[in-house]
Amino acid sequence: MANYDSAPHADVPIPYKIIEETNSHLIDEPTKEHDTLIASLPLQPSLERTITFAGHTRLYKDVWMRENIIRGILVMQQCLKTRPTDIFLASFPKSGTTWLKAMIFATLTRTNRSIDQHPLHTHNPHQCVMFMDLGFATGRSQIIENIPSPRVMSTHLPYFLLPDSITESNCRIVYVWRDPKDVLVSMWYFVQKVLGGADKIATFDQYYKNFYEGLNSYGPIWNHVLGYWEESKRRPEKILFLKYENILQEPVKCAKQLAHFLGCPYSEAEENQGVVEQIVELCSIKMLKDLNVNKDGYPVTTGEYISNAYYFRKGEAGDWKSHMTQEMAERFDTMIEEKFKGSGLHI
Repeated sequence: MANYDSAPHADVPIPYKIIEETNSHLIDEPTKEHDTLIASLPLQPSLERTITFAGHTRLYKDVWMRENIIRGILVMQQCLKTRPTDIFLASFPKSGTTWLKAMIFATLTRTNRSIDQHPLHTHNPHQCVMFMDLGFATGRSQIIENIPSPRVMSTHLPYFLLPDSITESNCRIVYVWRDPKDVLVSMWYFVQKVLGGADKIATFDQYYKNFYEGLNSYGPIWNHVLGYWEESKRRPEKILFLKYENILQEPVKCAKQLAHFLGCPYSEAEENQGVVEQIVELCSIKMLKDLNVNKDGYPVTTGEYISNAYYFRKGEAGDWKSHMTQEMAERFDTMIEEKFKGSGLHI
């Protein structure tokens, strides 16, 4: 662990985009140190190779991941020095990451600016909270070290692939998961947008088959969710396990739970003044989707130029009903429930 006293500090988190623009001279060329190892890993034998948008997908420690993410893991294991105040948002892709980035950042910065002048009005949530899997893969290790405390970073890595500097520390981890059927649909649309149309990727039925078999990036999803679930039961004070659908149903309750976990609970005065509701409204998918900053441009310069607008679609539960037959849904649910059996976790 790094010498925390010597690390840069700030009163509240600063949008990552500002930090990167200020420290762009610290960006290094992506390392080629691990290229031989990565090239030796098994290639995805089926559909995912045809739809991935940033390099081949390979099998690393029983998880399918893009080559640049594997590089990020290896660099992260070497370079990440955690601090006691670090906060990590973990999630499987398309499980509510953008929403929770906004919620965490807004919660931690609520006393610094008025709601109508909050950085989320001018910064996409991904510009506020950096995606460290790609950050370490694209030569940003020194910038990450220079982010003032408290640092907030996100990852899609399974729990067992997190570096020891995280799992053996007192850092807080917020994990959000979602009905896997809706994750599948959301990923399907996201990849369509990134690649420029449905004709550029496989059919939904083919995508469903791959997802069902766990052959997608960061998959299989059931292992990802279970890893954080089991650890949250062991260390509930360090891992907050949230379900997307519960946040949709009770956003104010979940916002209070999040603030308490992050060590900045809402005061009685804040609750009486409606601050919780204001934060919930600021971070709602509808509000974020309507902001100009989220209609154009790109989150950060980590080598993937994905439009800000692509991160916002419906933000609903149950959209899978418009895309799956009843037989497909029941088959998927049966498989997930079998994987979750005995864990105490249910869809």
